[in-house]
Amino acid sequence: MKYLYSSLLSLSVLAINPVVVAEGSMRAETAHQYPAEFIQDYNQECIQTSVGEGLDEIEARRLCDCTISEFQRQHSLEEFKQLTAASATDKEAETALIEVGQFCFEQILYEQ
Repeated sequence: MKYLYSSLLSLSVLAINPVVVAEGSMRAETAHQYPAEFIQDYNQECIQTSVGEGLDEIEARRLCDCTISEFQRQHSLEEFKQLTAASATDKEAETALIEVGQFCFEQILYEQ
């Protein structure tokens, strides 16, 4: 898991688009449900990127599942896409992405 933090940063350069969330609490309930195909594409790219950064496949899956779940909890698909576009030039958006990644990293780290 020593490369997990690098993978968190690499989430912002996934082939499907950089990913962003606005600041807010990490809630347990799902507020929005993204289309299954979107989630599948996100996870495929995320896992591939994370494994390329040094995570094993199980850790990569857990990280990617956690991040997409957090994005769904916090944003509609349209909001998610708008925030994704903003992350390329907006430092706050990039920081928000890293915060979700850190949250998920902690979830994975402390579950073991």
